[in-house]
Amino acid sequence: MVAITGASGSGKSTLAQSLVQFAQAKADGPRTCLLSLDAYYRDLSHLSIPEREAVNFDRLEAIELPLFSDHLARLRLGERVAVPKYDFSQHTRVAGQTAQIGPAELVVVDGLLLGAWTGLAAAVDYTVFVETPVAVCLQRRLQRDCVERGRTEASVLEFWNSRVLPEFQRWEQGARARANGVVSGEISVDETTVAVWKALAL
Repeated sequence: MVAITGASGSGKSTLAQSLVQFAQAKADGPRTCLLSLDAYYRDLSHLSIPEREAVNFDRLEAIELPLFSDHLARLRLGERVAVPKYDFSQHTRVAGQTAQIGPAELVVVDGLLLGAWTGLAAAVDYTVFVETPVAVCLQRRLQRDCVERGRTEASVLEFWNSRVLPEFQRWEQGARARANGVVSGEISVDETTVAVWKALAL
């Protein structure tokens, strides 16, 4: 079980997807699946849209950690799990929709708030911290949220300055120190993928 974390926009999801594709392309590679912590944001359907927008999604409390931990444990046992589907434009889960993943021999997990979870090291076998300059992360976040998640530039900047950056700075040093490996989010993802694969010695 490999966890990949870092700041929002650092490139962690790109690396996670690349690692999964790299493993799947190998004829003798392990059965692999990708699990995103983003799917485990709590269901807020009982709240109004303004109330949902007031939630600090950059704190670990926004994640349904017991369910995520249970799914990690079940994947480790070689089981299949039903992952929630989350709608970022509405800040809540899509009712009745899940994605079945597993069983797998290699589970790649990615997520911003993995770095804030001090129990991560005990739940996985190897942790990668993606280190990327904050200015680069912000530009990537603007591109993603405006294009893919229907946010305005003003709202993205407000979230970044009031929540995203302060919360990341709160746990950044600890996450980096606990990681088994630190990689750059600015170099070729192919190069980083190969380096991580070699470090895993699969």
